[in-house]
Amino acid sequence: MNFTLLNRIRKKAKYAITAFPRDIHNILLYGAEAPLFCERISVNPLTCMQYIYGLGTSYSGKIIHTSWPPQDGLIRNIFEHPKILASYMHWTQGIPWEETGIFQFLLGQIDNHKRKCFDNCYDLETIKMRYAKLDIIFEEVKNALRIKTCMGIDPWFFREKDGIYFHIGPDGSLFFGDGGCHRFAMALVLGLNNIPAKLGCIHKSSLHLLPLLRKPLQDSSKCRNH
Repeated sequence: MNFTLLNRIRKKAKYAITAFPRDIHNILLYGAEAPLFCERISVNPLTCMQYIYGLGTSYSGKIIHTSWPPQDGLIRNIFEHPKILASYMHWTQGIPWEETGIFQFLLGQIDNHKRKCFDNCYDLETIKMRYAKLDIIFEEVKNALRIKTCMGIDPWFFREKDGIYFHIGPDGSLFFGDGGCHRFAMALVLGLNNIPAKLGCIHKSSLHLLPLLRKPLQDSSKCRNH
């Protein structure tokens, strides 16, 4: 067994252990259909115009009984997000990445990080390499008119752990959760109306919508908004 596969197995086991307390807690309170940690849902990203900052993966599958957003979260307009705005400028207007301000933003994040690393980038060169790869991925998504699930990329992923992160607010309102920014931007630019996502926290009033959110994705040819 090679090191890469062993590391994938280790990570999947780690997240399974992390998921267990929340899964069991939710199931005991709400039954077999209760929300699960990092479970995959399907959402229409075109209905999401706000994001919540401050609610990381630890909120995945958490049921919110109080007012919205949860205490640790801040609601902002989706185009206030530097990565979303830069991606939209680049893929709709053809503005070079270096002119969108995203490189400067990331260099600042790297400089402020204790390990001098952000988004797996360490300097301007690694930032440029990352964004060149994003352009390749964008063309792949554009041709396929679909975004792959995490397990569609790698069967050793734990559920939708690294998927596009969305919280479900009162009455089914959708809020981007600041994870999978570029894939979310691709979906917006390409008009994809049904994409796989990682469940964030969910307001109690929306629990009855989970069966609908869990339905399999439509055929890719039907996933574009005309």
